[in-house]
Amino acid sequence: MSARPRVLVVAFTRHQDDARVRRLVRALARTSDVTTAGYGPSAPGPVRHVTLGPADSPHPPASAVATGWLARGVSPLLRSPAARTTAAALAGDRWDVVVAVGAEALAVARHLADGARIWADVRAWPDAGLHGPFAPLERDALLRVLRDDLPRSSAVTTSSGALADLVRREVPSPAPDVVVVRDSWPLADLEPTPVGDPVRIVRAGVARVGTGLETTVDAMRALGDGWTLDLLLAPGPDGGAVLRRLHEHAEDLAQVRILPAPDPDDLPGALHGYDVAAWWVPPTTTQACAALPSFLLAAVQARCALSVGPAAQAERLVRTYGLGVVAVDVFAATCAASVRRLGRDGIAAAKERAADAAAELSATADDTRLAGVLDRLRLG
Repeated sequence: MSARPRVLVVAFTRHQDDARVRRLVRALARTSDVTTAGYGPSAPGPVRHVTLGPADSPHPPASAVATGWLARGVSPLLRSPAARTTAAALAGDRWDVVVAVGAEALAVARHLADGARIWADVRAWPDAGLHGPFAPLERDALLRVLRDDLPRSSAVTTSSGALADLVRREVPSPAPDVVVVRDSWPLADLEPTPVGDPVRIVRAGVARVGTGLETTVDAMRALGDGWTLDLLLAPGPDGGAVLRRLHEHAEDLAQVRILPAPDPDDLPGALHGYDVAAWWVPPTTTQACAALPSFLLAAVQARCALSVGPAAQAERLVRTYGLGVVAVDVFAATCAASVRRLGRDGIAAAKERAADAAAELSATADDTRLAGVLDRLRLG
């Protein structure tokens, strides 16, 4: 029997496509026997993986949210199909540490921990990705879980400084303090490429509602000739519905290609050779403003210029390091005008500044902080 610690990682995402989950599992698997629960194939490293299916939604039924499970002391998040499937598959197992990646996984992580130490990774604020008439109630349930469980967790991490500030402000006495582990990348040994003709714009990630993908396509209509766009996308948790609609939206544009997302570990290399990384995401949620997207940090390693909307963390990144241009809003015409105003010379200069900033924005500091979390949990 193995004497290595037994660690459970619960993340209601597609683990194979999730760079953050892959990074955490890789770090944990060096010293521990890791079991994971999430959608699709596992990330590399676990000894066991519980695969959630398309019917296992991470969202609780509307009836569970609307009829007040919280008032009876039971979080509605435990009523989601994903939580119920995970709890049933792992009932009776014992763990040394349980890692909840995302607030939506925290309730079932606490349920399964049974005295084990909890590592809460607040990768996104609870208003991210919620839609429909019961979204406010689900957001309140997620906030309640954070406020109840983070003070009892043995480790708390977030993916940006802004998210860490939110946790400190919204959660009474989080103990221990919040550790920022950005979704950063190892320093890449790459040089900026000459600006292409046409100029090559890229966006990569998961096809989700509310992330500005259709706006990005519409900006290409406004830009016209001399520009191309590649969308490197993995299907979202909706079974690919957003991706199918996006194909229909872009089918008349020869300069737009929708391609499969690369392996997350290969993203900086896949982006190298593009000129501009576009992130025109509406700043309409707390999460959109507080997030520091891994795509933008990968684009820095790829020595791309950045073109972003007025979401706070993305804007701060661009302005602090001179990495490109910030649009004043996320209407397609405005986004197109901003990148056109940057021009070929501005794009080339921003690519050089990305090369200058790559070391500072690489994973070195984040790996050190992650190692400190593992030491605190006696997993280092």
